Amino acid sequence: MTQLVITLKDQSYLPNIRRILKSLVGVEKVTMAKAGVKPAARMKRLSHYEQSLLDVEEGRVNTYENSEEFFKKMGI
Repeated sequence: MTQLVITLKDQSYLPNIRRILKSLVGVEKVTMAKAGVKPAARMKRLSHYEQSLLDVEEGRVNTYENSEEFFKKMGI
């Protein structure tokens, strides 16, 4: 796959240029980005174990004195 980067001074031309580029044979995708801004890195999908460790680190856990208190809070 080959990419082409075009920098425009006047943003008003962008819709027309996108339309022209999309109509060309062999063009798969046309995206736009602001100059100087890098695209956000993809977040790695966390496993259930990694997510639980993150929850503990960030304090998203519940503690109970005993099972009776747990059942009471859960409404069981």
